[in-house]
Amino acid sequence: MPSKHIALIVHGGRADRADIRHLVSWVREKGHFVEVFSTYEAGEAAALAADAARRGVDVVVAAGGDGTLNEVVNGLDGYDVPLGIIPVGTANDFARQVGIPADADHAMDVILQRKPRRLDTASLNGRRFLNVSTGGVGAEATAETPAEMKESLGSLAYAITGMRKLADFSPGYARFVGDDFEYRGNFLMFAVGITRSTGGGSMVTPMASATDGLLDLCIVEGMSRGDFARVALRVRRGEHLEQDGVQYVQLRSVTIEGRDPIAANVDGEMSNAKRLTYRSRAGDLWVHVAYLPGEPEA
Repeated sequence: MPSKHIALIVHGGRADRADIRHLVSWVREKGHFVEVFSTYEAGEAAALAADAARRGVDVVVAAGGDGTLNEVVNGLDGYDVPLGIIPVGTANDFARQVGIPADADHAMDVILQRKPRRLDTASLNGRRFLNVSTGGVGAEATAETPAEMKESLGSLAYAITGMRKLADFSPGYARFVGDDFEYRGNFLMFAVGITRSTGGGSMVTPMASATDGLLDLCIVEGMSRGDFARVALRVRRGEHLEQDGVQYVQLRSVTIEGRDPIAANVDGEMSNAKRLTYRSRAGDLWVHVAYLPGEPEA
């Protein structure tokens, strides 16, 4: 195995973990050059990833959760340097879908032993993301889940906060326009995805592919609390596409314009704007993965 120059960007809250220290040790023992960078402020991971790519490393590795991964993905924008993932966050939605193990050493095996694959990304108002962006009730639930709850309960924390949101939810109003599609009306939630699940495993865009150059848009229209609760249970399993009040289309771009600012979650980061423009970016990122959704597990 040829030696690699690896830039490992670690979320500061995970930097002292024994498994991360062990990973760095054995990878260096195998002859690889590993630079380790810890992040403690917003934007650091993106800046470190861009700098590593400019210096010509072989792979930039994000060790953290979906937020750290999102920053590294944006730092690599414009560079043809592969991305590796060590999933040591809470939900790790993208990593789970592409067969990256939760064990740090095994996740590094994917980086060292598998060739990177060229995948799609998407952008929201110009900021790149790799998984699913949600708006409405789902995005608010993610934003309002306390960090300490995520640490202690993992992905269950998102479900608990989501159920609390049902007690006082109200629909938004927006116009969705993209390709040959238009919807104008009330909505409780929407999702724009290039992969299938978010929020700890909810299959909100179950037909999505990271290699087809398309965005999958799912809209849950305004409905009663009881009806929404039933639809939400089906969303968890990806069985909601034929439900009344659910719209699902595939397109290359979509613009969402609201009467009021719309809360949107992108890989754990929140955005509020009256106009949200999503675009597909076909095949613009190399990623070390074990397999893709829909493929047999390797």
